[in-house]
Amino acid sequence: MKARATASIGIMTALVYVMTSISIPMPKPLGVWHIGDIASFIAAILCGPYVGAFACGVGAALFDVWNPLWGSSFIIWAPATIIIRGFMGFLLGKLRRAIPAKPRASELLAMVVAAVEKNIGYFIYDYYLFGSLAYLDLVTFFPLSVIDIAVTIPLLLSIRKVLKIEYILE
Repeated sequence: MKARATASIGIMTALVYVMTSISIPMPKPLGVWHIGDIASFIAAILCGPYVGAFACGVGAALFDVWNPLWGSSFIIWAPATIIIRGFMGFLLGKLRRAIPAKPRASELLAMVVAAVEKNIGYFIYDYYLFGSLAYLDLVTFFPLSVIDIAVTIPLLLSIRKVLKIEYILE
């Protein structure tokens, strides 16, 4: 089990980093639009709260520290990313089974709660950095989160069908 958890941490952290790197830069304070949240949702739901916290926090922070397209231009967000996205991954993993009789509803609830936590966390951080410009976060983050959740649901179904498992780590 330790080998599976260690491998999951490495693979999921890399997945979050790579999918966060698939991004479009936006004017400050927006940072980048990316598909890393989809990887974060998948990692935490399939692997649980601890792998989710590490993969989501560290994978996304590695992008902030250095990424193939923009180098270290987003390093200012790295400290917040470790905390905000790490907690997001933990929440996702913990809430993935909140409603035992309805596992898919639990996962949807987990994604919504985690997206709200992430969006509010970055809004607060961006408000500290940029002042009232941070309100732009609220206009863009929530619609993007809806898209991320809508894409994640069928991806999870497909992954489960191919792997023939419900969760990688229980």
